[in-house]
Amino acid sequence: MKNLETALILAAARAGGALAPDRVPASLVTQADDAAHVAGRSLVECDCPWPTPAGAVGRPGPPRRAFVLGWSEAPVPEELGTYPVARLTPTQTITFALCLAQAWPDPRMHPYPGRPFERAEILDMAGDIGLDVKFAKAALDGELEWLLLIVRDGRRLRLGPAVAALPETFAETMRRFHDLLPGPDDVPPMREDDDE
Repeated sequence: MKNLETALILAAARAGGALAPDRVPASLVTQADDAAHVAGRSLVECDCPWPTPAGAVGRPGPPRRAFVLGWSEAPVPEELGTYPVARLTPTQTITFALCLAQAWPDPRMHPYPGRPFERAEILDMAGDIGLDVKFAKAALDGELEWLLLIVRDGRRLRLGPAVAALPETFAETMRRFHDLLPGPDDVPPMREDDDE
C-alpha cells in the first residue's frame, strides 16, 4: 500500500505541477522523495500560488509552500522517449529570459526564488529589444504561467515552481551566460545605428 501511496504522490506532483504539503503526511513525502531519486527526480519544496476560495474561480491566491517534482540531473527526454516535451517558441523563450534577468540579478545566488518583478518592466524591455509586445504579453499570460515558469504574486510576477524543479546543471549553465541575459540597458543594434 505504501508503494501505491508514494506513486500517487509523485503522480499528483507531476500532473498538477505542484503538491500542497498539508495534504500529505511527512513520512510519505520522505518515502516519495526516496522513490523519486531512483528515477533521477526529487521532491523540491518551493512556493506555488493555489486557487483562492470559491468566488474567485481561476484566480490564483497568494503563494504557499508546495512540493514540485524536480530533476536531479538534466533530463534528455528525446533520448529516453518516455514523455512529451513542452517547447517554448523563440518569443516565449526570450520573454522568459527577460523574466529570469529581472528576477535573478546576482548569478552567485540560485535563480529560484529570485526577486519579484513587474509585468510592465518585462513588456517595456521586450519592446526595447525589438520583441513584439503583443506576443510577449501572450507568453506572460499564457504558456509561461501555465508551465509554472512564472507565477503571479499579488500585482507582481516571480519565478515559479518549475524553475525550482530545474536541475542544478541549469543554474550552472545559466551562470556562465548570465551576462548575456537581456536587460534594461540592452539596446538593439538597429537603434544604435539609427542614432548615427
